[in-house]
Amino acid sequence: MKFSVLGPAGTFADAAAKAYLKQHPIDNIEIDYHATFDQVYQAVTPDGIGLLPLENQLDGFVLATLQRLQTSDIDEIGEVTVPVNFGLAAKADQLSDIKRIYVQFKTEGQCQKLLNSLPDVQIITTSSNMVSVEKLQAGEPGDAAIIPQSQMAVQDFPLMQDNVADQTDNATRFIIFKKQPTSLIEPTAPMDPSATFKFPMFVTPPTEEVGVLQQILSQLAATHLNLVTIMSLPTRQQIGIYAFYIEISGTFAQQHILFKTLDLMSELYTIHPLGFYRV
Repeated sequence: MKFSVLGPAGTFADAAAKAYLKQHPIDNIEIDYHATFDQVYQAVTPDGIGLLPLENQLDGFVLATLQRLQTSDIDEIGEVTVPVNFGLAAKADQLSDIKRIYVQFKTEGQCQKLLNSLPDVQIITTSSNMVSVEKLQAGEPGDAAIIPQSQMAVQDFPLMQDNVADQTDNATRFIIFKKQPTSLIEPTAPMDPSATFKFPMFVTPPTEEVGVLQQILSQLAATHLNLVTIMSLPTRQQIGIYAFYIEISGTFAQQHILFKTLDLMSELYTIHPLGFYRV
C-alpha cells in the first residue's frame, strides 16, 4: 500500500504523513514521494491514500489543493496539523551579498518580512522546500534559500539564520484522502455520540443571485452545526458564478441532522461532498 505525498523526503508533507501514521498505524505502507500536487493525486492507487496541504496558519488556504478538490472525486479520511518554521541558508557572508533566493511557492507567503528586507534579490519559486535545499546545494556564490528549520542542523553554508518565518508559532494542516467519491448517504456504523466529525464539501448554486450565500448559510445555521470554513472559488463557467468550499463540524449526535440538511440542500444546489471523518 502506498501513501503518496509531496516530496522528496524531509518536506513538511513527509513529516505530516509520518505524524498521521503515528496516530493511525497502517501495516505494510510505503511513503511514495512526488514532485507536484498533481503527481501526488495521480499516483494514488485504488487501495492507497494521498496527502495534500490544505491550510497554513500564516498564508491561508492552498489554492492548488482547493482547485483539485473542486473537480475531483475524493474521500477525505482524516487530517493532520504539523508545526512549520523556516531558516535562511546562503552561500554568502552577509545578507547584502545575496543575489537570488530559492523559496517554495507557499513558503514565500509565510516569510514576507525577510523577503521584503531583501528588495533587490531575485526570488526563484520552487515546487517544494527540499527542492530549495537542493537548488542551493548546487548553486553559486550569492545564492540563498529559505529551508525547513529542521534542515538547519544538517546543512553547512556560510550564512545561516534560524526562525525567519513571520511568526514562530506557524503550522500547516494537511488532508489525507482516498481516490473515490464521497457518499451523501448517512453512515450506519455507530460512533461515540460525543465525538466530533468534520464534513468538507463544495456547494454550487445554479445561478448568481442576490442573497444566495445568505440562503446557503441560513440553512446550515438552523441546524446549530459549526461552520468552520467558507471559501469561494470560481466555477470557470462564467464570470460571477462561484462555488463555496465549506467545512462543517459537529458531534456524532448531530450526524442525522447533517445528512438530512444536505439532502434538502441538494434539491437547490450542487453538493460535492469531500469526506466525513472523526477529528
